[in-house]
Amino acid sequence: MQGIGGLTGDIVLNTLGQIIPLIIGVVVGVVVLEFLLYNLLAKTLKVKNALAYTLLAPAAIAILAFMLYPLFFNVLLAFSDLKRTTFPCYSPIARGECQLDHLYGLDYAVKNFSDVFFRVRDGEIIGWGRLLRTADSTFPVLLGRTVLWTVINVIFHFSGGLALALIMNQKIRFRGVYRALIVIPWALPGVITALTWKQEFHAEYGFVNTLLQGIGLQPVGWLRDATAAFVAVTFVNIWLGIPFYMVMLLGGLQSISAEYYEAAQMDGAGAWHRFRFITMPLLRPILIPAVTLDVIWTFNKLDLIVIMTGGGPEEKTNILVSALYNAAFGTAATQQLGFAAAFSIVIFFILFLFAIVWITTSGGLKEIYDR
Repeated sequence: MQGIGGLTGDIVLNTLGQIIPLIIGVVVGVVVLEFLLYNLLAKTLKVKNALAYTLLAPAAIAILAFMLYPLFFNVLLAFSDLKRTTFPCYSPIARGECQLDHLYGLDYAVKNFSDVFFRVRDGEIIGWGRLLRTADSTFPVLLGRTVLWTVINVIFHFSGGLALALIMNQKIRFRGVYRALIVIPWALPGVITALTWKQEFHAEYGFVNTLLQGIGLQPVGWLRDATAAFVAVTFVNIWLGIPFYMVMLLGGLQSISAEYYEAAQMDGAGAWHRFRFITMPLLRPILIPAVTLDVIWTFNKLDLIVIMTGGGPEEKTNILVSALYNAAFGTAATQQLGFAAAFSIVIFFILFLFAIVWITTSGGLKEIYDR
């Protein structure tokens, strides 16, 4: 049977024959376990709301297995000296070759966390720590670049998404088609988007330089020059993030009653005053969570930078999370998992502090407290 790229109907059928029984087995197993759990809670232990606990059990197990355990293990790694040269020490099979006095300890944690910020020699701090290979890959430089990256993206995400939401909220022809087209960048897998735009920014064959030459401008080495590469990845991430705001804010706009605008218009309020005193205050319950999520997602935007630039050229497009990735999974000289775990905890606390300050100062919890 002829196939496409070596994929034939027989291969598809064989694969389905292996996957479908597995899926059926998992579903049946979950149903049986749920039934047994319900009987245990309701009939044996006489627990109130047994059905609710039974239905929540799979989600609780998933959170425990895929969130809490990795978080605990990451903290444990921060108290270790795990890196490429000490892998045998942490392997039960090859532990006999270990040269470490102990596998986990506070001294490792102090070293890992201090290495994120400082360079220490003979117990004295001699400067900012170099997180990667280049001399300016220090924590302050990477943090400043990450903040700049996040602020630029969030501002354009919000302004572009709000503008499109206001336009799509009007009665225009083919509004549904426009909405579907705008959402496409957000719906596409990030890896596909990054690979596509990497080719579009190719210095010789990319569409962007072809367009520039078509209007009489000189081509740019987008992924070869540090500033141009940062502009390129920022542009792509803005393009990716605007649909998210459009969807969120459009839903908020459609929930605002037209009576507010009619009453304000009768009182002589212009378009700007209606937008300022009606639209924006009523959008705030939606806008604050959206901005919070967007800051966290943008701050941790790894796939786009790794695929498009790899943090280069000369590590000038690295942000904190891509520097963390390179420290953990980069070259043999930088594969330091204990240090990377401590680095990730630092990033977590930066975002945690931001979320607390932002939600508290912006009044994001005001409606909850008022109820």
